[in-house]
Amino acid sequence: MEKQKFYMPASLLIKILVCLAVIAAFWVAPPVAPLTAVGMRVIGIFIGVILMLSIVDTVWPAMLAIVLLGQSGVCTVNEAIAGSIGNWIIYFVLMSFIMTHALNESGFTDRLVAKFMSIKLVSKSPWIFTISLGVLGMLLGCFMDQVPATAFMLAFVSRIYKELGYTSRDAYPHVANILTVFGVNIGGAMTPISHSLAILGIGIYEGATGESLSLFSYLAFGVPTGLILFVLLCVAVRLLTRPDMSKFKDFKIENVVKKQGPMTLQEGTTAVVFFVTVIMWILPGVLKMFSDTAWVNAFNSFGITFWAILSVVVMAVIHIDGKPLLDVRTVVNQSINWGILIFISIGVYLGSAMSADSTGIVAAIQQNITPLTQSVAPVVVVFVIATVSVLMTNFASNVSTITVMTAVGVALAASSGGAISAVGIALVTTMCGSCAYLLPSSFATIAMLHGHEYSSRNQIYLFGIIMIVITSLIIGFVGYPIGCALTGS
Repeated sequence: MEKQKFYMPASLLIKILVCLAVIAAFWVAPPVAPLTAVGMRVIGIFIGVILMLSIVDTVWPAMLAIVLLGQSGVCTVNEAIAGSIGNWIIYFVLMSFIMTHALNESGFTDRLVAKFMSIKLVSKSPWIFTISLGVLGMLLGCFMDQVPATAFMLAFVSRIYKELGYTSRDAYPHVANILTVFGVNIGGAMTPISHSLAILGIGIYEGATGESLSLFSYLAFGVPTGLILFVLLCVAVRLLTRPDMSKFKDFKIENVVKKQGPMTLQEGTTAVVFFVTVIMWILPGVLKMFSDTAWVNAFNSFGITFWAILSVVVMAVIHIDGKPLLDVRTVVNQSINWGILIFISIGVYLGSAMSADSTGIVAAIQQNITPLTQSVAPVVVVFVIATVSVLMTNFASNVSTITVMTAVGVALAASSGGAISAVGIALVTTMCGSCAYLLPSSFATIAMLHGHEYSSRNQIYLFGIIMIVITSLIIGFVGYPIGCALTGS
């Protein structure tokens, strides 16, 4: 038996020590009013933990943050636990994961793809077909987590490439892959349905301001903004690429989609429960627009987590042929990514901790940063925040980006005297933080795109940079006004 010894790669040890040194430096540094000693410690924890989550590990630094926050003076350890892993957002994301898993396992996703690809318009021309792949990716991304949606779509388009006779050296698969995966990411940024990133941003906003942000408001902001982004992506790809599409001459889509029989009772029931739940998530925001009666307020008081939990319970209780519609115990034990839930949980709480009165951070922003923005038009400030958010999410973790930029943006808006909308800026930073296109480090879906046999990194970098520019402009100058108009801010 080989003798064991303590060993850690030097590079990893250096990263950990550097991050801890950052925390220690802020811990002992004297505060500059209106920052407090508590505020200095929280800033150090914020920077150090975000760095560790980005370059060291995505789980244990979140646990370390709980201990550090408990010693910083901003909260106790128990309060940090209750505000992070005990936050309603984590339970909602968990229920969303379970619901999405049930929908995929039922076969409904395969049926949706088959129905969509059998539409006559889809096969009208090679370019329409190619753009339709992106549309399909976007549709799946709208109500599924982006990672399984990307895995599904890459497997699907690979079958198409093989049926057409394309190789990994051909230009067409490079283009189609980009449209497909970018489409998934844009779809994921458009809606908060089953998307932990959008829920994270909403949670940070609510924790910092004490005000609610409905899923309908996010949808009404995200859908039109996302559609504009996707249209411009298609225009850019169409103008800048000339792939050989001659192989489409004898192509038949029937050869690559799974043949669908009649919808089973299990599939239909799962789909009904899933989409009824989605409607119940959206209804509160819709009803609030038209009525403020007692029954509307009573209905809205249930909250979105209530319906998510109820949906999972209903799927577990309903049995077909002696088996539950959803085996919750097996899914929870084998199919849930608990690491990402812990990651998200600390992101939510760090944003709230930064905004606590005891830190003096908001007051410091009001005193030192706000005067700098008063000489600049608010729309320019919003554009700068959007640009920084998009750049950050394409080079670092999207969870870190949303955590940092939403906290900073909301604090800046709060100290702007109403010139900048807090809810509008939260919508901007959350959507920007979800729009990853460039590096594998930005999001798992982009890592999957880079690693796919039919991808070209040069093409990914080209269109990734183009989409970074487009996304910054559209969300900053178009999305923000939409968000402000919809929320009356």
